[in-house]
Amino acid sequence: MRAALRLGAFDAERSWRPPELARLPAAPAAADHVEVMDELLAGLCAPGDTLVTRRPVDPDLLAALRGAGLAFAHHVVADGPGGAVEELFARDPAAPALLRDHRLVPYAVTPHVAALASSTPLPAVADVARVNSKTWSNDLVVDLGLPGAGVVVRSTAELARAVADAGFPAVVKDPYGVSGSGALEVGTPGVLRAVTRVLDRQVAGGARVELLVQPRYDKAHDLSGHGELAEDGTWRWLGVRAVHNRGFRYAGAGPADGARARFEPALRDAAAEVARRAFAEGYWGPLSIDAMVLADGALVPVLEVNARTSLGRLALELDRVLGDGALRCHLWQVELAVPPGTTTGHLVRALRRGGLLLGAGSGAGCSVLGGGVVGPPTARLHCALRCGPGELDAVRARVLASFEAAGARPRGTVHAA
Repeated sequence: MRAALRLGAFDAERSWRPPELARLPAAPAAADHVEVMDELLAGLCAPGDTLVTRRPVDPDLLAALRGAGLAFAHHVVADGPGGAVEELFARDPAAPALLRDHRLVPYAVTPHVAALASSTPLPAVADVARVNSKTWSNDLVVDLGLPGAGVVVRSTAELARAVADAGFPAVVKDPYGVSGSGALEVGTPGVLRAVTRVLDRQVAGGARVELLVQPRYDKAHDLSGHGELAEDGTWRWLGVRAVHNRGFRYAGAGPADGARARFEPALRDAAAEVARRAFAEGYWGPLSIDAMVLADGALVPVLEVNARTSLGRLALELDRVLGDGALRCHLWQVELAVPPGTTTGHLVRALRRGGLLLGAGSGAGCSVLGGGVVGPPTARLHCALRCGPGELDAVRARVLASFEAAGARPRGTVHAA
């Protein structure tokens, strides 16, 4: 099999979302952070693979990744005006040779990816977009009679009724929202009125409403199940991750050990049915299913479906590659306050000075994975923490102490699953 060519923008949902859909009120997204998340695909690379990124990767970070056992070639797309990494790559003089010599393995199948894939079989973009919609996954939950079904609404009047039926607080989701973007908690009638006013103004301008309304569940744990759906429909279950979210935003993932491990059989069964339905819709490729355990111990096995690569899948693969016997790997998103002049390389070197920088088979420690912006006065990036059972908090504290020695202090609540 030819080596993989990995690339892809982490905001694929934007390309799938119909342009006429009305938008929920939201704070501006951090586009610069999303643009560099393609660095995280390094965690999925095998020796001989090539990673394509939109921006250059810090040399210290590249060296550290390779030292941890993530060996790959790297190509930065030729600079150009705007556009996703796939769009810029299509205009890159190096693209024809790289595509000829590799098999294209994208983060997600988008229109720009499809335009690149003349020799790589991929599912149709329309089928991928449909399966990624929360409308599709909610219809599936209803059809299967699973717990956790919401209500799809197509007008502000339906929205008001559905929120009233769910009770305050309720959660309203855009069908193509991701990691907190496009999800809004409606806690009072006043908030609901404000949301409907925003939507009504857009409808008056020609937009249409399509939203999912769910109760605000009393949640104990978030989980995600992962597998691979082959072009012939063969389904391969890969495993489950425990997920930590900060509000509606992703914050990390790790092994689903202890009490959470008992839910894997039910998640595996639900995922197999989701895969069967997704294949019937024309989709194949990576498939991840978000789930949750409620405070009363009940399992909601299908909350959302991600028919693309996901951070949970990345966490699973990192554990396979960087895990070392009893030492397991946790994916951690950390936010720091950093002094002027700080770069990703400074944080990598801080880990090395603290004796924590991961090497292949070197014991507990941390590897900075990138996938974020280190732009003083703040930094947001992803790390892989490797540690033994019960050691996560201690290793995380040592990592933060190393960062603080370099002048970088944690911002907000610090978590890793």
